[in-house]
Amino acid sequence: MKIEVSDYNSQKIHSYNLLSLLIIIITSSFFSFLIGSGFYGYGVDYYAAYHIPNLKWGGIYDRYGYAVSTFTIEGIHLGVHIVTFILTVSLGFLLREFSKFKQDYSIIFFILLYLVSIHTWPIIMSTSNAMRQGLTMSFIFLVLITSNRRNYFWMILFSFFAIFMHKSGIFLITVVFFSVLINLLSVKFSYKSKMLINFFLGVVLLISAYYFLYSSNLYNDGKPSKIINGDFRWAFVLISIVYVSLSFLFKSLLSNPISLSLYYFSFISPAILMNGLNWEYERMGMMMLIPYILSMGMFLNKASYRFYVIIVFLILLLLTIYMGMYASLV
Repeated sequence: MKIEVSDYNSQKIHSYNLLSLLIIIITSSFFSFLIGSGFYGYGVDYYAAYHIPNLKWGGIYDRYGYAVSTFTIEGIHLGVHIVTFILTVSLGFLLREFSKFKQDYSIIFFILLYLVSIHTWPIIMSTSNAMRQGLTMSFIFLVLITSNRRNYFWMILFSFFAIFMHKSGIFLITVVFFSVLINLLSVKFSYKSKMLINFFLGVVLLISAYYFLYSSNLYNDGKPSKIINGDFRWAFVLISIVYVSLSFLFKSLLSNPISLSLYYFSFISPAILMNGLNWEYERMGMMMLIPYILSMGMFLNKASYRFYVIIVFLILLLLTIYMGMYASLV
């Protein structure tokens, strides 16, 4: 009987993997076609720079981001199609990874969540607006997935792509690699010991990051950089505080490299804001918002988790529309 149940579960997981992969490929292909064709419109950054064919701008950490975003062959601008496809594929894999955490193999729910989430701010505003950040965000998603699976070859490979698409990549990759290391070193520690050690390290990282950024003199002439389409600073600060606070109650938020990466990001990222880099802080928050949403409900049971993620993504979709982000796609 146990063997039959095990075989049934294996078949169910295998079927889910194949169907979800097919859905991810089809959805990503169709969505990239719609975005690239201008069905939703193009962002301000597209008209400011990304419409230029095969743009050769930037330094070592974002030159390839420009190259991919503006890739053009025989007058056909393929960059938007490519960026959107990579974004949508990586998001699909991230959603699938979290569904496996909860042993949730419902294809219908996966499709619903997938279709809603690709239309929310972090994705839709990265398809033709924050394209280089979107590329780095995509590869960060893949790095998080492979780190959780301990597939270090692919983790390192995706890390290189993340780093050289946008300069934010080196910061985020450093956080992930540090989290992977700490997760490996603390595997035999008790939950209480992990909680205290991680909190101490988080505070040290916050202080270190603040003074590193301060000494780098990145604060522009004493004037904070501007947040676009609203002020999201305190929302992201609140998310960081809530995430760290929940870690004292639920060990799932410290149990794997994905959640631990978000935990340390919650400490380090406010140092960006404290140095007046508001716009940079907003973009960093945008890049990590979806992993935050998925991770913050991990302590819920399967049914409650389904309700939580669909409601939160629907709210995020409404906020995306309310804040005029679709209106900026012209």
